[in-house]
Formats: sequence, C-alpha cells, structure tokens
Amino acid sequence: MRFVRPAVALAAATLLTGGVYVAVRLDRAAEFAHGTSVTVTFGVLFALYLLGAWSVSGLRERWARWVTLAGATAMQVAAFTTAPRYSDDLYRYVWDGRVQAAGIDPYRYVPMATRLAGLRAGSGLFPPTDRGLDPSHCVIASPGITAGCTRLNRPLVHTIYPPVAEAYYYLAHWWGPRGIQISAAVLALGITVLLLVGLPRIGVDSRNAVLWAWCPTVAVEAGNGGHADILAVLFTACALLALASKRVASGGILLGLGIAAKVTPALAVPAALRRRPFVLLGSLSAVVVGVYLPHVLAVGSGVEGFLGGYLHEEGYQSGTRFALLDAVLPTSLVKPAAVLVLAVTTILVWRLSDPERPWHGALIMAGVGFLVTAPPLAWYAELLVLFVAFAGWRSAAWLGIAYAGYMVQSGTAPLQGYGGALVVVVAVYGGQLVIKGLGLRSAARRLGADGVGADLDRDPDLDLDLDPDFDLDRPGLTDVILPCLDEAGALPYVLSRIPAGYRAIVVDNGSTDGSAEVAASLGALVVHEPRRGFGAACHAGLLAATADIVCFLDCDGSFDPEDLPKVADAVRRGQADLALGQRRPLTRGAWPPHARLANRLLARRIRRETGVRIRDLGPMRAARREDLLALGIEDRRFGYPLEMVLKAARGGWRITETDVPYAPRTGKSKVTGTVGGTVKAVRDMRRVWRAATR
Repeated sequence: MRFVRPAVALAAATLLTGGVYVAVRLDRAAEFAHGTSVTVTFGVLFALYLLGAWSVSGLRERWARWVTLAGATAMQVAAFTTAPRYSDDLYRYVWDGRVQAAGIDPYRYVPMATRLAGLRAGSGLFPPTDRGLDPSHCVIASPGITAGCTRLNRPLVHTIYPPVAEAYYYLAHWWGPRGIQISAAVLALGITVLLLVGLPRIGVDSRNAVLWAWCPTVAVEAGNGGHADILAVLFTACALLALASKRVASGGILLGLGIAAKVTPALAVPAALRRRPFVLLGSLSAVVVGVYLPHVLAVGSGVEGFLGGYLHEEGYQSGTRFALLDAVLPTSLVKPAAVLVLAVTTILVWRLSDPERPWHGALIMAGVGFLVTAPPLAWYAELLVLFVAFAGWRSAAWLGIAYAGYMVQSGTAPLQGYGGALVVVVAVYGGQLVIKGLGLRSAARRLGADGVGADLDRDPDLDLDLDPDFDLDRPGLTDVILPCLDEAGALPYVLSRIPAGYRAIVVDNGSTDGSAEVAASLGALVVHEPRRGFGAACHAGLLAATADIVCFLDCDGSFDPEDLPKVADAVRRGQADLALGQRRPLTRGAWPPHARLANRLLARRIRRETGVRIRDLGPMRAARREDLLALGIEDRRFGYPLEMVLKAARGGWRITETDVPYAPRTGKSKVTGTVGGTVKAVRDMRRVWRAATR
C-alpha cells in the first residue's frame, strides 16, 4: 500500500502531460472541437488533476516537492510546443513590446494607425492576406488608418493592459510569440518554486503547491496562451507571503505591482486590510500611481485604453454578463444586486479575515467575484487557483470556477457553467455544516436531551459520574478535557485555576488514589474511561464535551489553567484551527533533558513532513470539537496528540503556537518518569507516524 500514492501521482502526472498536449492541439476549425470536446477534455484534465494532487499530498514532503516540480515542468513544456490554441492575446503583447522598443507610448496609437506603418513591416504580425484570419482582423482604410490584416484581435482599439504588464511585454517581445509563451511558462514554474519554498515558512504545507502547479488552467493559459495574468499572480503570491510574515509595506508594494499588471489582484485587498491598513493602502497606492504617472503625462486619459469598451462589449454595463443574478432578478435590478453582493462580501471579508492567513478571505472574495461577474475567459481563474493553493484542500471546491471558465469559453451558457460551480461550492460547504450538525446531534444523544437525571443514551464504556449539583447545561464557552490517572494530589490546584467560562471534564482512566472522588467534590464533570491509554482518556473526554471549543490539558499541575485563554482565543477568533501551547520551562527540572530532546526531534520531523512550523507537540491545545471528531483520530495510547497534529496538517488546518509557562509536575510522570513509559510512548508514536506517512 505504501507505493499506491506514488504510483498514482506519477500516472496522473503522465496522463496530465499527455492531456495538456492534446488540449492545446484540438482542431480550431471543427465546430465540435470548439465546444463539446473542449468541455469533455478539460473535464477529464481536472479529474486527473484532483486525483494527482491528492496523491502528491500523501507523499513525504521531500519527494512531493520533486514530483510536483517535475510534473509542472512537463506540463508547461507540453503546452508551449505549439501556437496558442484558446486565445490570440499574446500577439498584442508582442506588438505592444515592439511599439515601446521604438520609443512610442503603447497607449498612444491603435495597431493599424498609419503612423505605425514602419513598425508593422517585418513584424510577422501583419500578413499580406486574410488567409486563416478572423474577418474582424482585417480593416479598410480610413483617416489615420491603413487598410490591412493582422493577427492581433481588435486592431482598431487602444491597448487595455496596465503599465507593469506593458513593461513585461517590452522585456519579452524580442523573441516573438514563442518567447512570450516560454516567459509565461517560466513564471508559472517560478511560482511553483516560490510556493514550495515559501509555504513552509509561513506554516503551510508545501505539498499544497501541487494545487497550483498541476492545474490545467495554469499549464494551458501560461505555457500555451502566454497570458500576462501569470505576472500578476506572481506578484500576488509574493504579497501574500510578505503579509503572512507581517511585512505589510512590502506586501502593499507587491500587491500594487500585481494590480498594475492586471486589475484582478485587487480582490485580495479587503482581506489584506486587517493589519495596518493605512500602511498597506499607502504603499499600494504609491506603486500604482508611480507606474501610471509617466503614461498619464504622455497621453493623458488615453491610459484607460479599451477598458470601457471591453466592459460594454462583454455586457457588464448592461448587466447581461451577471448571469446568475440575471437568471433570478428583473433586468433593472441585476446591476444594483451585483454591486450589493460584491460590497457586502468586501465588508465581511475585511472585517472577518485572519491577518495571519489573508488568502482565505481573498479566496472568498475572488470566488464570489467570479460567480457574480461570470467572466467569459478561463485564464482569469489563475488567481483563484493560487488562493486555493495557499488555503489547501479544504477550499478545493472553489476550483469548479476554473473549470466553468472553459465551459463558458467553449460555448456553454454562463448560467450553466458558473451555476454548476456554485452548486459544487454550496454542496461541499453545506455538507460540512451537515456533518457538524450530525456531530452535535450525536453529542446530544450521548449526554441526554433532558439534562441531569435523565437516562443517558451513551457509549456503554463511557460512564459519567456527576455531582448532584452539577449542571450539565451550565453556560460555558470552552470545555477543558483533563486525562487523569492517579492525580489526586494535583487536582485541587488544577481545578481551582480553571478560568471563568471554562468547564473541567476530568477523565478518570483507572485511578486508585481517589482522583475521581476528588474531582467530583471540586465540581468537575467526571468521566470514567475503563480502557487504559492516554488517547482513550482524551477521546472519552471529547465525546463527553458539548462546547464548540475544547481544550486538552495535562492534569499533573505542570500548566496553569489560567493560561488556557491565551491558547484557545486563537481558535475562538478564527485565527487558528488548532492552537498549541509551546512549553517555556520555569525551572531546569520542569522538563527533563531527554524528554525535551525527543520532543524537539519529533517537532522537527513534523515540520519537514508537513510544512507546519511547530516547536513543541504540546499537551495544552485547543480546537473546535466537531472538527476534531471529523479527523477520525484512531490511536488510543500515547500517539493520540501526534496523530491529531498530523491529520490536522494534512487537512490544511491552520496550526499556531503560543508560549505558556511550564512548571515541575506534581508526582512522577507516567511517560518520561519511567523507562517503561518512555518506551511505550516512543513505540506508540512510531506506529502512528508509520500509519500517517506510508
């Protein structure tokens, strides 16, 4: 079984490369090839992509990096070995670069202007006949316009591209259309390398990079189409990495460069505003103004180019392009509704986004934006694919929008294409809510619908020992699960320090010193778990808990429970899915050297395997109860905390650490205090590690 995922990954990469090779060579002339076969071909490609990306996510991180990069390289090479299939925009890129090389502002003249006749000669972009060209590519003579044909689309309009994109065209145009394709392919691979290296540095699994690298949209639209969107995506990726590292000014500069290459990175701005908004907006605005100013001084309002005409041509000014809204609202309300939806989404993303992980808000902003605007061109979704790569597999439902772009571009009605993508998003996220709801319902059945005194319908091995005055429905934000084996000496201190709004659940795992009685007398909810094992006790407490957020804490007095809010608040504020307390010893004897060394080695191995930057597999941790149950943690011994972190990392959870004081424990440790306990812990964790990484 250990070779299944590597074999699937290699097979998927091979088939994807072959599929991209076929996709960029479909016959343009055949009506069938323009519509149905494009939809089917890309449907197969996206299925292979998801299968391949899933298989790579299960590989060891080092191998996953090489497989990801090798597959991405093969796909880009397969894409740029032929002329552009789905767009002729790159011919305009070459022309704009040629115009700039002649010292002329690219916004000043249309391509067929008589003043540019000398530049057109010998460019290869203006053939002498209309053979193989769309009729709209040929124009008749008029004042200031020379008759002729061209490979450029819209030869009688000014360029639409922003200044940073124009600078890129100048640099890449020297090698002609093929040079544009290769440049875009290199940038796409550069983004892949950036993600492989940069994601682990901000606590994200580097294997998420495959969600970008192997996406058919990236291969076809960069390597074959050569679209300048790839430059904007590169700047956006750099900006997100900078923002996650708290370099707000740098993030603003990079985001400004992205917006000045293609306006779509502006979708990331609301999520980025949570931290030092004036610094971000100031640096961003300075860049945008700075790159536009020379062109404004040269041609004035001409820098707008064809933007207004494009919006009118695609139906945004009339409202017909807003397909999903147009299907359910009167025509007069479509545009106001679109503005309202986008405005509300912007405000919510701005208010609720995690400044440590701005890509989650950016993904929602981009996803809603694409669903509302229903863009007719597939390459716009490259930015959305980048956000998915940052966010991980839990956000993969949004990739349906990228596939919808090909459906619409090949002739499918926007309502069908983007409507289907909306159904996928709603179904996936709705399913997650249902699963959480079932988890709550299951908890209610276990603990009884009528509170204390009812006949509890519960696991027969789960025994609740309740104080007569204990209110099971007592209001509380957080449940604290305390696995307990002979900790009667530490319980009075631990339970006296439980913060307000937190409820103690002591899980007695076979104590013989009266721990259960002590806990009950001090007002704790006591759960009896007869099956020996640290994981068994933790899981029994998780089943007995009813709060949305749960904490785990050793019951030996080594931690001060009053530090729990410092850890749990990251989960409560939505800044983390799993929060760990990183131990800071108060004395030399608090953390034995051999235990500290073993923990350090294990944490380092976790970082290398998952990309999650943790320093301590700490016993103090917090997460949402239903999310933990959904992980399906199976170990019931000392491997329970390790399995929790590994599965959370694989699931794309945001994992954070907070320093907490660590004091000498009361009594002797069951793990590091004995040779037998240490051997058992190592054995259990090795078993969990093998199962999780095979």
